[in-house]
Amino acid sequence: MERDHKPENDNVPDLVIQVTSRLEAGDILSCPERCSEFIRLISIGAPEDELPIGYHNISSKVRLLFADTLDAETGPQATDVQTLVEIAHDLRSSKGKVLIHCEAGISRSTAAAFILYAYWLGPGREDEAMDLVLSQRPYAIPNRRMVELADTLLKRDGRLLEALPY
Repeated sequence: MERDHKPENDNVPDLVIQVTSRLEAGDILSCPERCSEFIRLISIGAPEDELPIGYHNISSKVRLLFADTLDAETGPQATDVQTLVEIAHDLRSSKGKVLIHCEAGISRSTAAAFILYAYWLGPGREDEAMDLVLSQRPYAIPNRRMVELADTLLKRDGRLLEALPY
């Protein structure tokens, strides 16, 4: 099981981000004690993907629907990344745990965590944001289209893409 990660940094909210697969998220959300630890769920899936078990057990959640692809038609859209940036902004003064899942817990969810960390840390600290993701999910392969859209939206001039581990 992957560990929770809370960065030791004054710029990052007092939050723990936990990145999981849909099945791992279901284990957490279907257990009242574990579910109660989370203040927000970011659920990412393709339109045909099932919700994790226990999805309705958490009140503060967002569901983003797009395929894990680089395709502009079926993959993530700028509005999806804008939603993540708005969540990052809203969580700046929060404390607690945030659960982010996608189907496998490798691509879309790790990209979402990367975007949140990059927003919180600010320009010039993109490698540090990626390191935070990799310290929890060493096999992360963030969805490149999500990162490209975030790079444009956050005006990072390619630095988010340069921080990717591949």
